[in-house]
Amino acid sequence: MTAEASRRAGSAPPAARLLSAAEELFAERSYRQTTVADICARAGIATGSFYAHFRSKAEIFAAVVRGINADLRAAMRRAMEQADGQREMERACFRAFFEMLSRRPWMDRVVRESEFVAPELFHEYYERLTRGYARGVRHAQLAGQVDPRYDPEVVAYMYAGIGNFIGMRWADWTAGGHVPDDVLDDVLSVLARGLPPPARGLPPATGD
Repeated sequence: MTAEASRRAGSAPPAARLLSAAEELFAERSYRQTTVADICARAGIATGSFYAHFRSKAEIFAAVVRGINADLRAAMRRAMEQADGQREMERACFRAFFEMLSRRPWMDRVVRESEFVAPELFHEYYERLTRGYARGVRHAQLAGQVDPRYDPEVVAYMYAGIGNFIGMRWADWTAGGHVPDDVLDDVLSVLARGLPPPARGLPPATGD
């Protein structure tokens, strides 16, 4: 059952219905153009009941951004549990992120708006996300899978930037909302090899 169907059926708890409605509306209309009344109407909840769960629109916006962050980190943790070695973990984490974007292609729009609505929330989002990435890189360095000369935090922010823009290009801007496997293959190849010159005897790749 989709979030929208769940709300219509009234099967989700009120706070969850409000959060789901708020996430959709912040993406569709922006934080500025969304009201508490809009959120309640979308969730099918009386406006007066909103304040039993959230003190303000700012508070539910923060809860939405933190919820996206928590969902993403949980999805990546589950994916890593099935992976073996740094390269497999990189693939699993990127794929988990891209699959979540395919289901919720608007989520990065909400996160990006937080930079202007609540800058400290925006910083918190990426600090939490990259902290986990950096920890994984450090573990891989200790296991001899990654060059220890690299600063794990630098690598972590590289991962965050790559995931953000690749996901935006293919999961948000493209019909179908899916990052193709060949795009993910290119990302992982560049991470593993950099951008070396072509092997001798092979013609250079041509672009559009």
